[in-house]
Amino acid sequence: MKPKAGILLTIAFMAMSVCVSAQDQLKTLIVNNITPELSVYPCGDRHEAQVIIRCQEPFDLVLASNYDANLDLTVTTEGPEKVYSIVFKTKEEGTSFKGRQLSIVAEGFRKHYIPLNLSDKEKLEFMVSDPYSKLRSLFYTATEAGISMMVEGMYDAAIDQFNIAKQCPEYPETPNHLDEYIDKCDSLKAWTERAAAYSDAEDYYNARLMYLKLMTENPNCELVKTLYINANDNFNRVSKHDIDVAQAYFDSKRYDEARELYEHAIAQNNPQASLAGTNLAYIQLKRYKQDNHTRSLSYIFEPDCKIGLMYAGLKPDKTGGYLSFGFDKGMIDMVSKNLEPITETDPASGKVIVPDKPAYQAMVSFGWTMRLYTRGKNEYIPKVWLLMTPFSYAGGGFYSKIPNPDYNPSSSNKDVSEFKESYHWMNGIAPEIGLAVRSWRIVISYRYQYRYLINREDPASKNLESAKNLLGVGFCW
Repeated sequence: MKPKAGILLTIAFMAMSVCVSAQDQLKTLIVNNITPELSVYPCGDRHEAQVIIRCQEPFDLVLASNYDANLDLTVTTEGPEKVYSIVFKTKEEGTSFKGRQLSIVAEGFRKHYIPLNLSDKEKLEFMVSDPYSKLRSLFYTATEAGISMMVEGMYDAAIDQFNIAKQCPEYPETPNHLDEYIDKCDSLKAWTERAAAYSDAEDYYNARLMYLKLMTENPNCELVKTLYINANDNFNRVSKHDIDVAQAYFDSKRYDEARELYEHAIAQNNPQASLAGTNLAYIQLKRYKQDNHTRSLSYIFEPDCKIGLMYAGLKPDKTGGYLSFGFDKGMIDMVSKNLEPITETDPASGKVIVPDKPAYQAMVSFGWTMRLYTRGKNEYIPKVWLLMTPFSYAGGGFYSKIPNPDYNPSSSNKDVSEFKESYHWMNGIAPEIGLAVRSWRIVISYRYQYRYLINREDPASKNLESAKNLLGVGFCW
């Protein structure tokens, strides 16, 4: 189910609950059939019947039929009695009146239904009365007063009235809901106290839910409606304050203050809890890195690649990664076009003579860091990580510049240059394995790098292919 559909279903359910609860608090009308024997409605040849409703109470009745949109209704007065006379059709072409009902509604009472399966010339009479106004014994007056007090939110006083009614002789003999009313008052009183406690603790989200529950069970209580509106206003006020202030702290990088407010917003089911969760995750990640000093930067010592750095993520509870690179001064000379060329050639073959060492070298590694040992949370106790990767590169070469045998100064072909210039690259894979040890903010690392050249030019390739020992010293933050 989609979230929006779920919200709509919840609202519909609550609305139904409110209607049912409201009906439970209404009084019941007494409707007695007082039709005389052999009662007939004289209507000639017309297919009609008559229903008469009599009422001596001070309230008016509202009558409606589930089949007849406009009732043929006449209201007259006979002394203290109001008489409602209705003429119904009993037959009509293309229409069936099976299941016809007449509803009787009076303010403060439950709706009453009278089934009408009428025949031609039939006449029915009913008397509508209020048992409370008719009897007016202490049982009824106390019950009515208790219901009124319960609706107004005066639960202790309502319970007192219901207990008075239970002491009357009518209690065991008359159908009633006094025990249910008392239980309901106890529940409403407990929920009210709980809602007030939530409000005092500024937990307006739960206070609002509790008042909403009270409104469902006691929908006509104006006090509950007022308390719910106050709780809802406070909830919206606090929600806006939490997000606005937290965002200001977040934007100014005051993460500790922002985190506290974001956590409160999520706990209170703030309407912008998703934003709070996103920013809180960012803060927690940043604090995780800071608290555990997971980031490190080291200088790498290697005789042939004197310029080297390594960035490593040293996480105490999960696998991290590292990136390392190194190069020598020859790489800078190559880029700046200041590299000294090899000019000597073999007289027999005419090929350039390969030097003993490459004129420039470089290496780069992408690998993993895996925690091997961490003792407690004391940052002064050394912590050990494994460093390893098969994804490393090592390469280098030299620059040659020798006379071009095809060059002819007297030739008109200007595309042939006097010298042949080329860069001789030797490339290889260089898997490595090692350890990193961190104590406080200092990290020391060692890696053994094995090298295998894909293309060779001896004797320079022998120097380039030899295994390397990479030592690193750095700091963590």
